[in-house]
Amino acid sequence: MTRNPSLLLALGDLGAFVAFGILGLISHEKSFDVAPIIRSIVPFAAAWLLLSPFAGAYSDEALRGRKPLGEIALIWLPIGVVALIARAAIFDRHLLNAFFVIALIGDGVFIVGWRALYNRLVAPAIAA
Repeated sequence: MTRNPSLLLALGDLGAFVAFGILGLISHEKSFDVAPIIRSIVPFAAAWLLLSPFAGAYSDEALRGRKPLGEIALIWLPIGVVALIARAAIFDRHLLNAFFVIALIGDGVFIVGWRALYNRLVAPAIAA
């Protein structure tokens, strides 16, 4: 299927952040201008893609689809908080509000959901 499962996993992770961000923009009837898209997606995707490899999100175990989803969720939580702090600082947004909880849980559900699909469908095909 692919010779670079880490790239596929990272693209899927990015897709999870994009999907949740777009869903949020649609649900709040925000425009699809560049600024709201950047504010809604980039801090989370950037924090995850920059920090999660150091926490094992792209380990051999993860690439083989054997990383427990609970561990992925535990990796996400502190990285999500870092992303929310960065978003608040960079875009002059309030930190502690309903968005904090919604983004932390929502992005986490989308990441874990993608990783579940990867573990179940993609990783076995790569190993074959």
